[in-house]
Amino acid sequence: MIQHRKTLSELSKALDLSVSTISKALSDSSEISELTKKRVKDFAKKCNYVPNSFAASFRTGSTKTIGIIIPNITDSFYSEVLTGIESHLDSKGYRVLISITHESLEKEYKSMEMMSSGFVDGLIICPSKETLTKKKYEHFTHFKKQGIPLVLFDRICPSIKCDKVITDNFEVSFKATEFLIRKHNSKRIALVSLMNELPQENKLKLKGFKEALATYRIDYSKDYIIESNNVETFKKKIKVLLENKKVDGIFGVNESAVVNTIQVARSLGHNTSKAFPIVAFYHQSQMAFAPSFTVINQHAKKVGNKASKIILNRIKNINLESYKTTIIKGSLLA
Repeated sequence: MIQHRKTLSELSKALDLSVSTISKALSDSSEISELTKKRVKDFAKKCNYVPNSFAASFRTGSTKTIGIIIPNITDSFYSEVLTGIESHLDSKGYRVLISITHESLEKEYKSMEMMSSGFVDGLIICPSKETLTKKKYEHFTHFKKQGIPLVLFDRICPSIKCDKVITDNFEVSFKATEFLIRKHNSKRIALVSLMNELPQENKLKLKGFKEALATYRIDYSKDYIIESNNVETFKKKIKVLLENKKVDGIFGVNESAVVNTIQVARSLGHNTSKAFPIVAFYHQSQMAFAPSFTVINQHAKKVGNKASKIILNRIKNINLESYKTTIIKGSLLA
């Protein structure tokens, strides 16, 4: 049988005290005597009283909750970002409300609409692929008009005016390619990507890749650029490359591209730990996947930690006019 949830009003009648006194006693207010506070708390505990956080938010004007919207939870990058966000917010007395868009513009819109209805004090979000490819940003404009602080992370949206936390994709891609060239003497390096819907991020990674090749006077060939939005199409392309071209290094733009590249290579009889070295945007726990696997550490927890600090600063200083883009430097874990 479901028990009735006690309210402040019912505690007030039972103890013959005003609702205000009950509320202040439970909040440990200095205005209430220690004797009264103990009486109220003891009775509340006996009744299994649970404070109504939403009612409290209406009274205080603060929910002590930060919304977080991410594209997916399967990518280890986002799970680590969440860890970085939650650990800092928890230390400051804030909760998190998480929504996953699965790269859907509609889901993102609905999540932001719900969160803007008094559920959160601020929002940290990584926009969906569909939002970026269709360049549909009206829901961001609407959200900002509600006066709720907004922080974007990872994916770049120049037209959205707000604070942002990103990884230096150009610099770390240059370093990754340079590592293959200098450490492994690679000259025929394939860039593999299964995230072709993110032109801004891919452009920066490709630019870093091409810059490294040019620096070491290695010819750039489009034949070694394997990009697709579809897994099966990607596999066919990488299969054609490995069957017809000499490949002595792989630069992986994302986890899914690397996993599928390795699957195809093994199906062709390649020993990936000996055939070619791999440097990729991948979770560091996968370093044991192959002896020659080098992971690009995007310092996801640091990204989340920084985003959470920025959102809390915005909440405290709501009238700050200038926005800042914070760049987190990536590094290689060989």
